[in-house]
Amino acid sequence: MVDVDLALSILQNKVRRQILERLVREPHYPMQLADLIGVSQQAIMKHLKELEKGDFVAKMKVPSNKGGPPRTIYSVQKSISLRIDLGPDLFHCEQRKLPLGGPMRLSKTLPENSLKVAETVSGRKKISVGEGVSHLAELSNILEEMDAQRDAIISLHQHIRNRIS
Repeated sequence: MVDVDLALSILQNKVRRQILERLVREPHYPMQLADLIGVSQQAIMKHLKELEKGDFVAKMKVPSNKGGPPRTIYSVQKSISLRIDLGPDLFHCEQRKLPLGGPMRLSKTLPENSLKVAETVSGRKKISVGEGVSHLAELSNILEEMDAQRDAIISLHQHIRNRIS
């Protein structure tokens, strides 16, 4: 796994973040990324090399549609979360690898209020767009609640550290 310093160094560049925004949705060729983002293909290649070095993207050779030589396509293969907490008596940087597995495997660590969604989608190969949007909205609300709780706990932690110092 990439260390947090390298991750922050790589992600500080706006073009790299724009590349990742595209690649998390679907794999792309460098030329496609250049057109979508509005920078030269040479610049895209330089940034893809850095993202690959940092283990953010992987490249694959795929056959050409027109019978030419294989083309290189890039995609995101790993899931991580970066967190930075900063304030008086508080500094914490952390990179976490997100767990792999389907809904039921994850259910052991999911909060109670998200288990219904996990059970509903477990074992299904396809979900309708409407149902998927509904589940994503519900999970986003749960994440927002958890983030608010985490923020409050961090503030309490910071308050106590301030009183101890």
